[in-house]
Amino acid sequence: MARRWRVRKVRLGWVSLAGRSMVRCGVGLILGVHCLVASAHASEAGLRVAFVYNFLKFIEWPEYQGPEFTLCALGADVLTRQSLEKIDNKPHQHRRINVAYIETQHALDQTIGSCQLLYVPRSGAGFSLPQLLPPGVLLVADEASANDMNVSISLQRTADNRIEFVMNEQALQHAGVKVSSQLLKLAKARQGGGG
Repeated sequence: MARRWRVRKVRLGWVSLAGRSMVRCGVGLILGVHCLVASAHASEAGLRVAFVYNFLKFIEWPEYQGPEFTLCALGADVLTRQSLEKIDNKPHQHRRINVAYIETQHALDQTIGSCQLLYVPRSGAGFSLPQLLPPGVLLVADEASANDMNVSISLQRTADNRIEFVMNEQALQHAGVKVSSQLLKLAKARQGGGG
């Protein structure tokens, strides 16, 4: 009988320990889900910035000969900034990438001509862009409208949560850039003069 008591005591202790662990795991699970959601947002921001960075490998600005390549980010949120910091000062076609953050409409109006690539994440969608971008400025935007003829490359989320990009050949021509045929083949669809 003493043996049964010990077994029960161990079992009760184990149940108590398991109960405490489940409570801790439950709290951890709730916090973990919050962290996973935050991580998913960070991952998506990082993925979109990775797309932008990789576009640079397949696009040339033949008219631009400056010592730095300026990538301007319009209204970038914290997660996008963290991802952009990773490419700031990286080499690009014998130059260094300079990431510049544009936070106000006035700053956009004053500096847009000094950007080679203007990236508009979703957090910057409220800014008013000029009807016609200065030549040499390539516009990449998250979830851009098909009617926005300034956008050269639009990053789109698909129904199954993948990121694809759509290219606007007329906007690319206006920007005065040369795009690798490899990148054109990878685009999900093309608008404005070629299918």
